[in-house]
Amino acid sequence: MRNYLEKPETWVAINGFLLAFVWEMLQMPFYDMSGLSTWQATKNCGFATFGDAGIMVFAYWVATRSAPDRLWLRQWRVRPLAFYLSVGMVITIVVEHFALKSGWGWTYSETMPTIGAIGLVPILMWLIVPMLTLALARRSLFGGKANIGD
Repeated sequence: MRNYLEKPETWVAINGFLLAFVWEMLQMPFYDMSGLSTWQATKNCGFATFGDAGIMVFAYWVATRSAPDRLWLRQWRVRPLAFYLSVGMVITIVVEHFALKSGWGWTYSETMPTIGAIGLVPILMWLIVPMLTLALARRSLFGGKANIGD
């Protein structure tokens, strides 16, 4: 087990899941949950959280391809960070677009601010939660010894 705890993807998955679940629960008023019980809405948020964490791990993996090594979050490097956020944002926009147009998806409530047809809350989620996830993953891996710069 120790070997997995030394991998950044493990910490991105763990921290990403925990942070995304909190975000998913807090954003519920921006979605139309009519007809769902509290348990059903919570379960749906849990499933969405697995997707969020998966997107973050995939985005980290893609970003690693542009970095000198897998531990690029030790130092905040602009290029992999840009890839990380861009990949996640593109996936988020595509998922929101298709989910809103399909029967299996979701609908926004009247309180959801939008940019075009996409909700502002999921866009903000991809900017805030993944950055916090990286910061926590970095702290989990390196403690206070990570270098800031580059």
